Amino acid sequence: MPKPVNTPTEFKHLPVAGPARRLMALLYDALIVGGLWMVYGFLALMIASTVGGLNCNPEALDYTPCVGGPLYRLGLLAVTGGYLFWSWRVAGQTVGMRAWRLMVANNNGVQLSWRQCVVRALVASASLACVGLGFIWGYFRKDGATWQDLASDSEVRILPKQKKS
Repeated sequence: MPKPVNTPTEFKHLPVAGPARRLMALLYDALIVGGLWMVYGFLALMIASTVGGLNCNPEALDYTPCVGGPLYRLGLLAVTGGYLFWSWRVAGQTVGMRAWRLMVANNNGVQLSWRQCVVRALVASASLACVGLGFIWGYFRKDGATWQDLASDSEVRILPKQKKS
């Protein structure tokens, strides 16, 4: 007689991810974003030196005029947002979320819209700026929802382990 299958078939049947697991995935993603920032900084430095030359003052240990300012920071923001939005929108997972078997989707289990991605990123940034209060909020809610989940009408669930073949 075959064994009954206990694998969830719908997104809403998967267990909700706790704040600690989400923060660990965020730490993994911070390493990925740090690497992307390094590549972006290298490219920005190459473009700045080719187009406008470098006005660095190494004697004063002031390298800010080389690459910096609001345009550079806007590029860093675009790189970070691009990584998060693309990952959430296309796969429902960032690299850190894959490592911790997490998936984000709206409450119906459908991939996030671009608007939901933007809202989620903005509210998560505000949550981290408040010393992680939005993540800690999930410990005190029965459903484990954090600020970004509530604001973007989405959920982060734990995916089942893949069986080895």
